[in-house]
Amino acid sequence: MAIEGPISELNLIDLFQILSFNQKTGILDIANNSNEKAKVYFENGAVVYVKIDGSHISLALIKSGKMTKEHYEDNLMKRVGTGEIEIARDVISSGIMNEPDFKKFLKTRVEDSVFKLFEWRDGYFKFEEGAFILDDLFRFRIKTESLIMEGSRRIDEWSRLSSKIPSSAIVPRLSDNPDMMDTLDLKPREWEIIAMLNGQNSIKDIADKYGDEFEIAKLIYGMIILGIVVTDSNQTVAKTEDSLSVAKHFYNDGIYDKAISELKSFIKENPANLEAYRILILSFYATHQFDKINDYASVAVKNNVSDVELKKYNAMAYYKRGEMEKSAEQLILIYDELNTPVDQEKIEKLIEHIKESSRIFKEILGGKIE
Repeated sequence: MAIEGPISELNLIDLFQILSFNQKTGILDIANNSNEKAKVYFENGAVVYVKIDGSHISLALIKSGKMTKEHYEDNLMKRVGTGEIEIARDVISSGIMNEPDFKKFLKTRVEDSVFKLFEWRDGYFKFEEGAFILDDLFRFRIKTESLIMEGSRRIDEWSRLSSKIPSSAIVPRLSDNPDMMDTLDLKPREWEIIAMLNGQNSIKDIADKYGDEFEIAKLIYGMIILGIVVTDSNQTVAKTEDSLSVAKHFYNDGIYDKAISELKSFIKENPANLEAYRILILSFYATHQFDKINDYASVAVKNNVSDVELKKYNAMAYYKRGEMEKSAEQLILIYDELNTPVDQEKIEKLIEHIKESSRIFKEILGGKIE
């Protein structure tokens, strides 16, 4: 039996409480009005995992400094099988992190994702009861009550912080009183955050690099109280670069989600810019948003943007989504655009392989074979 409804009528903290009290097992699908989507996995009332669309594990590892963008793109991103499980296994086998440290990292990420969901105030949820399969590396038993208590505390504390920090979009900067810096006793990571208070970076920008927006806001709030940091809630920072240039910087740093945000805005104003589509498609690919690749490949076609590389990624995205016939159709479209007979032969073999795979699947599932 499904439990569903608008978040405005049953907030997510109360919903988590209900699922915990009734010891439910199943998957909670959530979508807010900004088209953000998430899945929360419950087992006997406990949260065992969370997935938020676009928040692929590669992005979290790169942002935290655990894995370099170069290692991800050179060794993992373009493999056929590079889901979160494959990336996790590589992180452990390559010695980037040992298994206990990786599990600790992942558990913190799951908890932070839940706290982010608790901030959603609109949208729709649907809980489907039933068993599910998760790899042991991605299976935790986090007490829902603990998440609710911490989530509620954060919401209450955000109310207090909002007197000085009404939004994560505000841009803090150091005050003109350098003597006050002598009073600070900070950890190395906190000094790195201080270095970003240059009147250009918002709190959200800093959180994109250093994580945990809540903890960063608390640190900055304390420094505002001490007079070390000042803000102007009405401040707007003039962009010295256009959205495409900013997106390139984000992409080069492996901050794919920010690159995507900038590129979406840029393409609205410049719908025929090939370079923007290429970077956007690569960013979607890096974060495993294959449906978005197909969507924006269609947008490119509608705006008369034709490019072999876009078509290749469009075909791969359909393949990743299991839509074999559409993948083959895209490969057929690019056949005549390839430069060498060798490349054409590879495409021919790939098309035959995809068609045969599709035929066998239909046969196994009892579908009609044309």
